[in-house]
Amino acid sequence: MIHKKIIITTIALVTLFSFSSCQNGSIDLADDNTEMIDTTTTQEDENSELENSTDKNTISGDLIPDGVLINTDNGVGLTYLDTNGQILSEIQTPGIGYVDPDSVAVAGAIIPGQSLPPIIYRSWEPEQALMANTNGQISTLRLTNSFLSLKAAPGQSAIAFSEVMYSPENFPHSFLYAANSINSGNVESFYDLIDEPTYMALMPAGIEAINGEPQGIWYTKTAWGIGGVDLIFPITRGLYFFDLTNGDNLQHIDPDRSFQGISPDLSHAGTVDFDMAGDRAMTVVNLTSSQKTSFTLESTSDRGAGFAVFSPNNKFAAWLEVSGSMVSEPSNFHPRVRIGDIQNGGIVRDLVDTSAAQAINGNQITFMRPAGWLNNETLLVEVRGQDWENVSLLSYNVLSGGLSIFSSGSFAGFGYQ
Repeated sequence: MIHKKIIITTIALVTLFSFSSCQNGSIDLADDNTEMIDTTTTQEDENSELENSTDKNTISGDLIPDGVLINTDNGVGLTYLDTNGQILSEIQTPGIGYVDPDSVAVAGAIIPGQSLPPIIYRSWEPEQALMANTNGQISTLRLTNSFLSLKAAPGQSAIAFSEVMYSPENFPHSFLYAANSINSGNVESFYDLIDEPTYMALMPAGIEAINGEPQGIWYTKTAWGIGGVDLIFPITRGLYFFDLTNGDNLQHIDPDRSFQGISPDLSHAGTVDFDMAGDRAMTVVNLTSSQKTSFTLESTSDRGAGFAVFSPNNKFAAWLEVSGSMVSEPSNFHPRVRIGDIQNGGIVRDLVDTSAAQAINGNQITFMRPAGWLNNETLLVEVRGQDWENVSLLSYNVLSGGLSIFSSGSFAGFGYQ
């Protein structure tokens, strides 16, 4: 049962057949309406264009979280904590089912002393839908055919989400939507894709917005279907930006790289080689300058790296590396969270599973992953004990190496002022 849950939560649900076809089939580097970034453009011109785009498409706030949204499986809903781990609010989310950061969004700014902004979530019961808890009132935003993923702009009401279904030819037909917490019920998709060559589906990664209105969507292509029992990291290809102001659709990371996470300010991304036999070490790409910082795998990390998260100031990246198999008997599976200095290169901290087990007074860690950064020095790490349902968030200080329990429950997202 543990292994089945790992598959559902940690990959984009890909069939082994589909994954094999992705590796061995011919791959189009870009769709007909996706433009490659012009490599003949001078660096000065390219940087100027990107700077102008950044001026136009901004994100509010300082991108240091105000609090943390968690799931404690209390049968009622989600819980919002302050940055010290103290409960601020309980949010009812009827029908929510399984919870992860791709199925929940805080759609607006946190204002101290006031009610939380709308909490948008995927509901499974009584039917698939996007729901909202707005000041305690539950409403249905829209019914969904086959929901895939949901993202919100930090501190704003702008959201992006995707759906995927089978085309008549039995290929995944996916749809990207951009909206806000008010109009999400009636917007049409701005981009859709029937991906016959690679069997991938569109998945939002981040939103650039002004005053709560989406200006552009960062997205990747993710494998879709049913997972195998020992797949660990998300299986994705490339990273793209769709400019909603002019319709430009640009490829920023090649599809021979697997996207593994984007920074809160959407300026950096973590990638690994898509080829399972290639170099699966983490590489951080500056999406403005194209500068790359690569971090060598720890010598025992034979399963590679993934799940990159970035400090608010983009000085540090954290990611997961793994050795062994989740289904081996006896278990030889060992997760390790590593922290690298993006600006200077090199590894600054390693959190091994034995240290995490000691922090939760357990004997074994079945899974752990970096969840996100509370501030520029403190990383939250989601840790599951020998019993999969025994899940905690650990606070890990990158400067001191201090490790402590932040809260019980699994990570669902951050709130921002």
